Amino acid sequence: MRILILPRIWRRAIPAAWKQTQLLHPAKISGCVAVSALNLLWPGHGILRSSTVVVRAAVVGLGCYVVIMIAELLWLMRVGPKFTGFESTTAPKAAGQVDSTDALVEELSGLPAADLRDETLQLAKEMKSFEVGTDREFVETLVSALPEAGTEAERDEVLDKQSAELMQHNLRRWRTYRDRFYRPARAFRDELRKRLGIRNVNSEPRIPALDQAILSGAKPIAQAANYLAALARRLK
Repeated sequence: MRILILPRIWRRAIPAAWKQTQLLHPAKISGCVAVSALNLLWPGHGILRSSTVVVRAAVVGLGCYVVIMIAELLWLMRVGPKFTGFESTTAPKAAGQVDSTDALVEELSGLPAADLRDETLQLAKEMKSFEVGTDREFVETLVSALPEAGTEAERDEVLDKQSAELMQHNLRRWRTYRDRFYRPARAFRDELRKRLGIRNVNSEPRIPALDQAILSGAKPIAQAANYLAALARRLK
């Protein structure tokens, strides 16, 4: 099963990594030129030593560049977003970047810094309260359905129902989060980053709940809320 899923994961991971790859980075070019020059300065040895100087320099430089690009691509695939192979191909369009013409985005751009900070902290508080409430509700549901003394078959049946309830709970929580919090949270995050002068978003922590509306981990919504609150407190 894993072998069948891997191609689907690669089809999503490779384009995402390729978008972050810098083709004409000065350090890459300098490194390739340096290796090519060292190869030429090694008389009687090195790669393609029987070829002309131009051919040796071009082939070695190009070869180094290809190796560096492949290594960078593999590294970005390793440290980039994690895919399961079951993501919808329309998800980035439906739950991707916030439209710049969105009314909320325009409203936030005109807010004073103090008001934006207060609104962000209020949103973060509501997000945390939502997650705590849904978790408490689910725990109460499980406790009320704990199997009492009975046969093993009866206990297995109750456990199966609990597993099904867990899946339904996660689905309901994700839908509510997506419809109620996801777009506002991204709008607040983008506006805060813009005002704080954060241009290199790759240096910022990856928050699945904010980046792709993925609720993974122990407290994914609280993680997103804490990040928004931290940005808001930096705003002056």
